[in-house]
Amino acid sequence: MAKPSLPPADSTRLIGAERYALLGTFPRPFAEGIRVRLEGRKIPVFLETPFTYFGLPEAYIGTYTGDVALWIPQRLYDEALMILERDQ
Repeated sequence: MAKPSLPPADSTRLIGAERYALLGTFPRPFAEGIRVRLEGRKIPVFLETPFTYFGLPEAYIGTYTGDVALWIPQRLYDEALMILERDQ
């Protein structure tokens, strides 16, 4: 059995009661495509804009189209990577 790959320790955080791993930072349109593919395979995705830290929902600031971070549950990290590699 293959050893699971883990993101760097500084690339994880608790969101709710679950440890999430940073999948990467991407331009918003590309990130939305990744999010749709992963959520279609039942992998939850937390999309974070630079405004998340300020507690500003996008409804108040308009749709941000720059770089966003995608976070996924750490326990599903390997599965998410396999899905994305397969879909390329």
